[in-house]
Amino acid sequence: MTFPMDVPDQPVVGEGRPHAEPQSNPASLESAVKAIVDAVTRAKTACVLPGILVARAGLRREATALIDASGLPFAAMFMDKTTLDEAHPNYIGLYDGRLADESVRAFVEGADCVLGLGALASDFNTGAFTAKLDRSKTINVFHHSTRVGNAFFEDVEMKDVLVALAKRLPKRTDLKGPKPAELGVPSGSGGDKITAEALYPRWSRFLKPNDILVAETGTSSMGLGPAKMPKGATFHNQTLWGAIGWATPAAFGAAVAAPDRRTVLITGEGSHQLTAQEVGQFHRRGLKPIIFLLNNNGYLIERLLCKDANIYYNDLAQWHYHLLPQALGCDGWFTARATTCGEFDAAMSKAESCGTGAYIEVVTDKYVAPPIPMKLHESIKALYKA
Repeated sequence: MTFPMDVPDQPVVGEGRPHAEPQSNPASLESAVKAIVDAVTRAKTACVLPGILVARAGLRREATALIDASGLPFAAMFMDKTTLDEAHPNYIGLYDGRLADESVRAFVEGADCVLGLGALASDFNTGAFTAKLDRSKTINVFHHSTRVGNAFFEDVEMKDVLVALAKRLPKRTDLKGPKPAELGVPSGSGGDKITAEALYPRWSRFLKPNDILVAETGTSSMGLGPAKMPKGATFHNQTLWGAIGWATPAAFGAAVAAPDRRTVLITGEGSHQLTAQEVGQFHRRGLKPIIFLLNNNGYLIERLLCKDANIYYNDLAQWHYHLLPQALGCDGWFTARATTCGEFDAAMSKAESCGTGAYIEVVTDKYVAPPIPMKLHESIKALYKA
């Protein structure tokens, strides 16, 4: 929000009045709910895609009640990860077009009915537009309207639709989707280098129930997208715009808002260089995050998407990252630099028990990348050859 500089000093005149919440048109609401119930009932296979709008509108409880009452399985697109709790038995995994789990893609795209709840078909959410969803078989409940196939119902509030569907959708016990994939057992030990197979499963196992995980745009978040989050844990990523540098101040805001929960920040060094000064704010406010800085010697996601991976602008100034907290006034924090699996294991163990803020620089080779960005890389290579 922007205000003219002379406005903040002006006296307040009058009294504010509570803003009346929009109301559904009863006839439109009934038509929309009936159309959804009919479509789901007719479908031999169906699933739900809960979108980030559910969380933003404060409707997680209502959406979960819909899942519980209907028995429908649900997947999460990238932006929508942990909109609903991934420990829920109906969760089947990450849906990201051809970039993520093939069994989830086949189940979602093969369903007779896909019920979206504020789901957004953005580039990240659709796996770089590789998602193939038949519009005639999809439904999307938006904030103030609902689409069923090609039919639109206006003046219909999301909360009203969710509450009505929880009451009227039939209980389905015949729909069994795939089990959500795990990242597997971490590879490597001792003096072994930190590979993608060593790194991302370790991070996944490090997470605890109710953690707040903030993952930066790039390979770090893409590597953790398929990880099944513990009960009550939330995953935050700047998926809509892909803005780098977002994660560090976003983690600070999350930690201020929920100081009783553990905040874990995972960021790449290129993104971190844009907003690293915010690390000092954690200590200033007495907060104790656990920060992992992934140092792979440059903008790896850009290297994977560029025709010339080694072009100069993908390189970075070489900071001594693990020394930043001391320079930024974070006295008493635990800091470490890990270049091997053994050093990484020891640093993670210490971070869990140190009782202070923790900052761990994790060093990998230049092209260590998890599966999703590697699939993007292969798509780009094919495009350049076209």
